[in-house]
Amino acid sequence: MKESDLRKLHRTLGIVLAVFIVLQAGSGFLISVSQMSVSHIHAHEKSHPPGHGHEEGESLWHESMEFIHHGGGTIGTIYRLVVGIGMLVMAVTGSMIYFEIRARSRKS
Repeated sequence: MKESDLRKLHRTLGIVLAVFIVLQAGSGFLISVSQMSVSHIHAHEKSHPPGHGHEEGESLWHESMEFIHHGGGTIGTIYRLVVGIGMLVMAVTGSMIYFEIRARSRKS
């Protein structure tokens, strides 16, 4: 694959994935921050899906973040797999671009 095509693929995929990576990373971060205020015992319990009861102190906001981060059933699982595969493709194409640049700079 030519370097220009590789760069175009990497750039386009990066722009598309950025939104989804921000959703996943942001919701995971917010879940972690909210769990810091929960006792150690409750922090490791599996949370309930939205609408299936509330533990004391658990908010709708927290449930929404958990739904974004881990929810969605089969569609959510497929979404997370696609985002993960996209990140792997980004890592591979970025590494390929790096090694092509490095090889070119060593020749000169």
